[in-house]
Amino acid sequence: MSERGSGFLLDGAAVVAGLAAGTCIAYVDSRTTWDDAGVTAAALVAAAGLFSLARPRAWLAIGLAVGVPVVAFNVVRFGRWDSAIATVFALVGAGIGGSVGRALRRSVA
Repeated sequence: MSERGSGFLLDGAAVVAGLAAGTCIAYVDSRTTWDDAGVTAAALVAAAGLFSLARPRAWLAIGLAVGVPVVAFNVVRFGRWDSAIATVFALVGAGIGGSVGRALRRSVA
């Protein structure tokens, strides 16, 4: 397999892993006994940042994959869109992770 093809597969794997992490975060956040938005926001930033650090060029897809499940769970379960800010937190984390990842790659190369 070419280097380009394997890079695409790794980007896809990072997006799928981000989606899995986002779904887990969304599940916890959607519980009626959970009332800690700060922890949810920190988890979104951290998860998106770490996956984007590993695959910087896929930062946007990773940010969306991590953040959108939180919104989807809340819309489906409660009919509320007020958690849409979760996607912003995930995108910020992904942007930071992607930037750091690119900088690290440049400094090593």
